[in-house]
Amino acid sequence: MSSHHIVRENQEPALVILEAHAIPFEKVQELLEWMPTIIVLHSQIETVLGWGIKIDVLLVPAGEETSWAERAKDQQPIEVISFQVSETPLNKVISFLQSRNIPAVNWLASDRQILLVLTDFNGDIEVFIDGTRWSRVKSGRFAKWLPAGTVLQVFPEIFSDKNFFVDQEGILNLQATQPFWVGENL
Repeated sequence: MSSHHIVRENQEPALVILEAHAIPFEKVQELLEWMPTIIVLHSQIETVLGWGIKIDVLLVPAGEETSWAERAKDQQPIEVISFQVSETPLNKVISFLQSRNIPAVNWLASDRQILLVLTDFNGDIEVFIDGTRWSRVKSGRFAKWLPAGTVLQVFPEIFSDKNFFVDQEGILNLQATQPFWVGENL
């Protein structure tokens, strides 16, 4: 007996690659399973092309669209989006995602400061930084069953501890009056 799945456009989380080495490629492959929309910052293109995957959108500095489109010609069709020097690529990507009504996004990034910018993003998001998966807790209430030995990080540091060590399996409950992020090593 076989099962059939229909995947509608934008149903799977898009993948935004601002730092290709945020997690090991084996973990990236898991994010690619359902062929998401893939958006890549120009500085990461060589690494991503080396993975042998199809890129949908390339984010480049204004004025460099033609040269980058030429470098990515094997990826056609590809959409090249430019950002001005006065704006961050991150804000350009957020605008793009919102304009396309993409409701869920996985981000590969290099700096935890991105978490501050993405706190107010409307969609569902996970951010991967230095081998850690950061999940946003919009409601301010986090409850999850965790095995003993799990270490979680919290950002921003709104609790007395920024790291939580689970000494015995069970449900960890965290509650705050504002959204926060929980980081779990992969």
